[in-house]
Amino acid sequence: MLKADKHPLYHLMSAAEIQLISSIEVIQNYESGELLIQTNQRNRDLICINRGKVSIRIELTGGSAQEVSQLESGNLIGEMNFVIPTRRTADVIALTEVEVSIYPYQELTALLRQNPALAAKVFTALNFQLARKYLAMLK
Repeated sequence: MLKADKHPLYHLMSAAEIQLISSIEVIQNYESGELLIQTNQRNRDLICINRGKVSIRIELTGGSAQEVSQLESGNLIGEMNFVIPTRRTADVIALTEVEVSIYPYQELTALLRQNPALAAKVFTALNFQLARKYLAMLK
């Protein structure tokens, strides 16, 4: 489990807000080579990598796949899909043993509707993560 100051969602939150949002958190472990997310899934859950490293791969025309990124602990997966209702756009495959925290979409959105201040912090964290990933692509 990541410490609050290293967690991409929690670093802006108070202890009470962390306790509230962690109440819906589901911890899941994956072995190296295991698929976390598959392209075209309708799932909109938000995922935080607590430990390990994953490969983000997109399908190319003709059926082959290309790795577009690797993510390690302290990164989120699924920010765009959480905000924009679409199918998953990439496969996410564990490169090492991986532990993630899953924030189920329905439960998280219900929690955010009840807590506007918490919603603002979550969306700020999502924007920060997306900006980091975008800037990394430019390098």
